[in-house]
Amino acid sequence: MATLDFGIAVRDATLVMSGPSEEVVSAPSAVVSAPVSTTFSEGLELLNRGEASAAAACFEQIVEAAPDYADAHVALGIADAVCGRVYPALDHLEEATHLEPQNFFAHFKLGQLYFKLHVPKKGYDEMRKALDCATSVGERKLVGQLIHEQKQREEKALARPTWNRTFSRRAIWLLAASVVVPTLFMFFKYAR
Repeated sequence: MATLDFGIAVRDATLVMSGPSEEVVSAPSAVVSAPVSTTFSEGLELLNRGEASAAAACFEQIVEAAPDYADAHVALGIADAVCGRVYPALDHLEEATHLEPQNFFAHFKLGQLYFKLHVPKKGYDEMRKALDCATSVGERKLVGQLIHEQKQREEKALARPTWNRTFSRRAIWLLAASVVVPTLFMFFKYAR
């Protein structure tokens, strides 16, 4: 199974996106208690060391203790994605975007996950929302870099059908004829 790379680190209780140019992505967005903040930092350290399952356990404790803490949902979504639990990851990242619609990091990571899952339309939508939430040039560069990488992947990949258009009447008649005609042929052939 392929792993998803969602590199983040913690530096002075600030979320940091690791990559070519480590950029500060988002500070913790809600006022939380000291134990929750400590557990959050421990979870980020575990995630940064590659222990995603243990980090997910930390973030689950935080989500249970503070269900309105959007950054905990983001971190749990990232940990779930790294562990290969895609649907819970999507649920937590979407919950984070609902809790804090102006959270850049939530939209960015949700868009990144959609790109990894080869759902570019939703990925571009989330990246557009992330751009609307961006407060610094560094955040805008991160979005631009990810969109550029996605465009390059799309150029190299085979075209996939989007299945977002309804069938035309002609297509429906052709499909019906391709099913009915052989059925009638077989019926009359063996009915004698």
